[in-house]
Amino acid sequence: PTLNERIARVLIQSGTRRPVVKSMSRVPDPKIDQMYTQEIGRNSTSGQLPSSLEWFTKTHRIQMHAAFLLLAYRRIHKSLRSGTYEGMMPDSIPRIAFTRTLTWYHEICGGQDNAIISSQRLYTLIRTFADAQSINQRGNEAAEIKLHHCATCKLPLIVPRHYTEYHCAEHKPKGRRSTKG
Repeated sequence: PTLNERIARVLIQSGTRRPVVKSMSRVPDPKIDQMYTQEIGRNSTSGQLPSSLEWFTKTHRIQMHAAFLLLAYRRIHKSLRSGTYEGMMPDSIPRIAFTRTLTWYHEICGGQDNAIISSQRLYTLIRTFADAQSINQRGNEAAEIKLHHCATCKLPLIVPRHYTEYHCAEHKPKGRRSTKG
């Protein structure tokens, strides 16, 4: 199988819906349909992909998982960019980084059923930050979220972009959740 087909297969096995598989793998539609049938015995579920960025700030647990995933993606993306991988096209790097990040996340969570952030949500998160270069304290100007750190322990979190100070659940001051800028 080609690199694109291997990416598609990993994403399908991870429960990723068809629009994300198509975008990330660039495999033609008929082949994707065939792969769904081979891998999981049915077509992809349909419906809109999750797009609400506010979801990433819903709970401290989601904020932490999202931040760790974003940082893992950044690290994997950077290592692929700086490494010498024979035959890998530069435009494949974000797709391979996404697939490796998703696989790593499912491994540490004990499987996709235990993961808090679905592959579709991860896709939204990565696309929001465009690529590993735009992850910074100010966040993505067009997005309503940013990568931030707890003001006390420096734990990475995804928070609303307008917050200037934020504390994790462990260090949250009594009576307040955040300080808005």
